This record gives sequence, structure tokens and C-alpha cells, in this order.
Amino acid sequence: MINALFLIRHGQTDWNVIGRIQGNPPLNKTGIWQAEQSAKALTKRFKPDSKSLVVCSGMMRACQSAHIFADPLGLKVYEDPRLMERKFGQWEGRLISDLFETYPQDFEGWRRGEGNELKYGVEPHEEVAKRVGEAVKEWAERKGEWNKLFIFSHGTCINDCIRFLFSEEKDLSFSQGAALIDMNNAFWAHFERWGQRWAMASFNEGPCVAYKCDWNAGGEHGQEK
Repeated sequence: MINALFLIRHGQTDWNVIGRIQGNPPLNKTGIWQAEQSAKALTKRFKPDSKSLVVCSGMMRACQSAHIFADPLGLKVYEDPRLMERKFGQWEGRLISDLFETYPQDFEGWRRGEGNELKYGVEPHEEVAKRVGEAVKEWAERKGEWNKLFIFSHGTCINDCIRFLFSEEKDLSFSQGAALIDMNNAFWAHFERWGQRWAMASFNEGPCVAYKCDWNAGGEHGQEK
């Protein structure tokens, strides 16, 4: 039975750097380095083995991050399109700065969680939470001798999935209640199974090196604190 669950955000892309929404860009140089550092930390701390299950969204940046972790361990990477990032409709591919200038009120409403973005065909958080949460639950209950589940996905997907897990599918409203901060690139959330429930052991956690340099500058370009 799977008793440990890790939800891991992909490494940095150029779109993350310039503030362009979603799309399917690959990891940049820094993102590859970030994924490598997180893969090393996850491997050293949590000791994945042949009974560990690795799944990704299939989007390029998540797939790359998953393989950076799994390939050195000889683990197969499974893809599940339900783990793909939130669909942004007419806002897909737009710069955040452009949205701020073009739709100032709706942009601010989006940032405050009021749902103003939905009029532009953006996928509702409730739908994201349901598709991602159901996928995670199915993989977590996969039959076999699996013991750990490592899922490589996207920031919004992970946050919405956590809301799904905590809500027990009863109240997925995103317009009220507590919210989660945005997860850093290549950071993770860690859950442990407690009976029939999942308990969060950590959120937005990264490798030790991430706290010693400018994580978003990457590797030798980072500045030691």
C-alpha cells in the first residue's frame, strides 16, 4: 500500500521568468538544475526504490522533471493528462503584465480569488481540483506492492488538489476559507497516510541548497547568503 505521497512542482521555465501564463514550455537551464537538486534531495531523504511509483502530467516541463528524478533510479514514469495545469482559455500564453494593463479589474479579481477570470474561459478551480484530486487518489490506491507515490505536476494543480484532499470532496469552494501560497519551482508537498486519511507532513519544501542561494538564479549563478 502507498503510505507516502509527494506532489512536486516542475522546475523553472522561461515563461515562469517573464510571467507568461501556462502553455507547454520546456525547462530552462535553471529549471533543469532545480529539478536535479530536488531529485537528489528526495532520493537521499525518502529513499525511493523499485516499489516507488512515479507519475507526471505529460506536459513537457513536468515530464522532464519526473525523468530527472526517475531515470537514475531505473523507475518508469507514467503520464496522466488529468494532472495537466489549469486551462487558461483566452488568457493562455498572455503576459501577466499585459493582463494587468488590459483587464485591471478582472486581473485583480483573479488575484484575490474572486473568479473574475472565468469569463475568459479559464477553467474553474473546482474543476481543476476534482480532476487532479481524483487522479491522485486513483494512483494512491493503485494495486500492487507500491509504497511511495511521486507525482510531478504544476503549482495551481497541486494547490487545488490539496484543497480536494482536505475537503473530503464535500466543499470545494475557492471563494472563501484559507488559501495556500504559490509553491516554488521544483519544491514539493509531502503527505503520510494515517488510516484512511492523508496528513500533510510539509508544504512548499525544497532541498537544502535552495535556502543557501538564489534558487531562481540557479546553480553557480546563485548567490550564497
